[in-house]
Amino acid sequence: MRQLTRTEEELITLMITSAPDTGDAVHSAERRRAWLTQVPHTRAGARCGCGTCPTIELIDLNGDAPGMGIERIVLSAGSPGALLLLFIDDDQLSSLELAPLEDGPAMDFPEVAEVRL
Repeated sequence: MRQLTRTEEELITLMITSAPDTGDAVHSAERRRAWLTQVPHTRAGARCGCGTCPTIELIDLNGDAPGMGIERIVLSAGSPGALLLLFIDDDQLSSLELAPLEDGPAMDFPEVAEVRL
């Protein structure tokens, strides 16, 4: 477990405040504010083992673990050559994923200025 990088923290914040949900639901501003309160005490956990992306598990230092997956929310955005996804399971931040859309690895998360909402 480690501190989030500045870029990771900025991306999570941007995704919560501005990224659309990949499903049909529209989440209230109140719910998004509640997710934002988790960011200061969220840490990076295990990294994806695929070797081609920087995807990380998100861990809440307050001890709140993602639920049993009863409700999964996925917020999405684009970046050059990749899809950026923030997973929220039962209202707990659970992972930040960068999924390459082109051949070759995407080893680092993009800067916020490169993200397309």
